[in-house]
Amino acid sequence: MAIQQHPLPQDISSYRFRLIGDMTIKQFASLGVSIVLAIVVYSLPLPFFFKYPLSFIFIVLGVGMAFIPVQGRSLDVWIIAFIRSIYSPTQYVWKKSKEVSEDMSLSTGPLIGTQAVSNARIELSTGTTATPPEPITNNPEPITPPVSITPVIITPNAPLPESVMTTPASVISTDLSADSTPASTPMPATQEPTTNNPEPITPQIAQLPIPFTPTTPNTLVGLTLTPEGKILDGVLVEIQHNGLTSRATKSNKLGQFMFARPLENGLYQILAEKEGFSFSPYSLDLSGAIIRPLKIQAI
Repeated sequence: MAIQQHPLPQDISSYRFRLIGDMTIKQFASLGVSIVLAIVVYSLPLPFFFKYPLSFIFIVLGVGMAFIPVQGRSLDVWIIAFIRSIYSPTQYVWKKSKEVSEDMSLSTGPLIGTQAVSNARIELSTGTTATPPEPITNNPEPITPPVSITPVIITPNAPLPESVMTTPASVISTDLSADSTPASTPMPATQEPTTNNPEPITPQIAQLPIPFTPTTPNTLVGLTLTPEGKILDGVLVEIQHNGLTSRATKSNKLGQFMFARPLENGLYQILAEKEGFSFSPYSLDLSGAIIRPLKIQAI
């Protein structure tokens, strides 16, 4: 597609009406007011060493405000900024107040119950799927109530003679636990508890900032990784169609990249490039289905 020439942007917000030639209304007013003030001062019954300098100053100020800009700004803007800088504070002091403002006070109202939603583990895949994501069911699993342990209260017996106090600890424990049930034998140390073998989840993959699966068909998102499986940012991801580049972007600080606009159906080649790393190109056939996040890992 040929590059089209666009007109140069123009600042239409700073347009000023021209009164006489290139003189604007503001310039004419500044010059006219200064001349009137100079004539008024000249006509006053003042000594000549006050009259002439003041008249000259008013005329110079009017000409300067009308025709002599300083760094792109007129002289009246500089005078107003100078007066504001004199009366504006230059030091701010923070004082602690006893009263707490409403936006800083903590809310003490009742908490609204929120339902915890467990996010399913996202798997990286380069394949396509035509089925939408499964809805999240709101049927929580039954929670087993905690087992309460009732403490055993031992009532003290009557004081025993000194000869009885020398009884071994094994005899005392036998007296306290004496009942009709025989003592249970301890389990052998060699017995291993039976445990279910869950599906192993790699901690490194679980900690990666995997982008969410897009809801628009033919929309590509993904993650760029190093050969060790770590986040790799600043990777140039390029999508080509029939040998021409159709989209290009760079991965962010989290290694994520996204193409907001969906692509048309067809066969595309995905290329990645970053200095110091090499990536193998691969093809992706789009057919109007939801594409899971892509994993582009350096080799």
